[in-house]
This record gives sequence, C-alpha cells and structure tokens, in this order.
Amino acid sequence: MNSKMTDNTNQSGQYGMSMTTCDYIVAHQLLELQPTRIVDFGAGAGKYGQLIRQTLGREVLVTAVEGAPDTVSWLIQQNLYDRVDGKLIQEWLATNSQHHDVAIFGDVLEHLTPGEIHQVMRLCLPVFRAIIIVCPLHDIFQDESYGNPLEVHRTYVTDNFFDSYDTREKHIVRSGAWLMMNVLIDTVQQKPDRLVRLVSRLFHYSVLLLQPLGIARPIVSFAKNHFLRYKWLLGRSQHPGKSDRDHPGSSHDH
Repeated sequence: MNSKMTDNTNQSGQYGMSMTTCDYIVAHQLLELQPTRIVDFGAGAGKYGQLIRQTLGREVLVTAVEGAPDTVSWLIQQNLYDRVDGKLIQEWLATNSQHHDVAIFGDVLEHLTPGEIHQVMRLCLPVFRAIIIVCPLHDIFQDESYGNPLEVHRTYVTDNFFDSYDTREKHIVRSGAWLMMNVLIDTVQQKPDRLVRLVSRLFHYSVLLLQPLGIARPIVSFAKNHFLRYKWLLGRSQHPGKSDRDHPGSSHDH
C-alpha cells in the first residue's frame, strides 16, 4: 500500500471508520473464495477496498456502493475502486441486474433496521455466491457523526442474528471493549431437505439431553456401527442409502 493512501485513510474519519479487528479473517476468506467481482457496500473511507487490493491485487473488479454524497466524491479521488456508485444499499440492489461473486458489508448492516437488514439479505442471495459480514455485537449506541445520519446504529445485533441463513463461518472476536462478529454466508450451498433437518434436529437435542447421563457416546457409537444412515441422520449427507462404512476412513468420522 502506498503511503499517500494510508495518510488519506487516516485523515478520513469524517467519511466513516471501520474496526480492523476482523481484517485478518476477511483476508483469509477472500483468498479462499478467489472472487473476480466484489461489491463493497457502505464503502465509507475505503478500508475494505484497500484490504481487497492488498489481498487480491488489481485484477479483481471492485465496486463501491456509498450513500453519502461527500464520501462518494472522496472515494472517486482515491482510485481504489473500479466503480463508485452513489446510492443507498437497498436502492443499488433493487436496480442491479448483474451477478457478482462476493458482497462485503463491513461495519454497515448495524446502520439499518432489522427489517431492512433482512430485506437486503433477500436481495443479495440471488446475485452473490458469498456474503461477508462484519459488525459489532450489542451496540446500538452510535449517533450520527459529521452530520451524516447514515452513521446512526439502528439494530442491536446479537450473535445469532444471521443464523437463519447458510452460514459457512462465524467468528466472534473481542477487541478491548468491543465485540466484533464476522459471518460468511454461502448462497449456493445446498440446503438439506425438510425431513433431514427435522431428524437431524431431533438427534441433536436427544444427544444433548442424554449427555449428562453418560449414555450419549454409547448411543452415537451404536449408530455409527449399526445404522447405515448415520451421516444422513446428522444432516451431513443427502444420500440416505449409502453406508458410512462404504467410504475409506469413515470409522474416524468426527
């Protein structure tokens, strides 16, 4: 990163700042996903634009979506993004017709109401193959700053807020007085059918109830040795007809 870019970012508090606590996680997720088209929603001072360039280079097409006009003008000058769209998140998603690889919401979604967050998620699911979210937990205290009403926190986000989506990863990291959460949502992951989810849930809660009695592990061992649909029972396989024993190393299933 050049020093001019760093100096500009350090002076850009008025354009919105973002915690760095989960940056190493986001960088790892980007390397694993290897996207070619990314949208940075609520780009603010461009911190995630810098992180994307540091991690993936200039070959990736990166779009910034930002609702504050002054911030849009500033972002255009930074030459971080291939495109900067001056729109609110919901407005951009409602008019977008292109598919992209990754959506990044870095310290952004807590500025929307709960209903708006879920609306945004529904709009993202068909057009992105993965969604990366970073947000503070249990923080609804921030007011507007530098005259920007978009900076107000409107949702008290809890650690299970996004559990209804197909979360591939969830990380909760403490940094001083702050508790930050990173969530990676896989939009193309195949959901197990309803019967598998029901049986898996029953199995899960049964084991939790039996564990204090010391008989959960014997039951699991019995299922592994005698029940041919063990992985299907746990919701780990969509093929109930196959035995775990058909696969090499299945006796070491964890």
